[in-house]
Amino acid sequence: MNTSRKQNGFTLVEILVSLAILSIILGALVQSAGVATSNAGRMRDRAIAEWVASNRLAELRLSPSFPETGSKNGEEEMFGKAWYWKTIVQKVEDDDLRRVDVEVRSSEDAQNPLVSIAGFVSHPRFKARSTAARQ
Repeated sequence: MNTSRKQNGFTLVEILVSLAILSIILGALVQSAGVATSNAGRMRDRAIAEWVASNRLAELRLSPSFPETGSKNGEEEMFGKAWYWKTIVQKVEDDDLRRVDVEVRSSEDAQNPLVSIAGFVSHPRFKARSTAARQ
């Protein structure tokens, strides 16, 4: 009598091990996709917040009046969402310049800004001189 059997197929243990390995791989892929989606949303928000900050700084540079020192808060809607900005205007050594820091948050009570940019605004009389010199 021949006691050796020919095995066709997989044993139950082999199937369970392969299913365990497959579930670990699929779990890692799902987690990776979730992180990538979350990062894309954060990058989009940061880009929009940077546009809001740049717009605020450009408005101050184009304003006919020289900005007063201190801080000012405001809200701007962009891409169907409210963005909250804060400008901090400071004196510098040159009396004809002001340093402006603009911070933008996605919610009014957010602790940390998404974006913070700094720039300088010159006195409006210099704008008039440079416009006259170009003409």
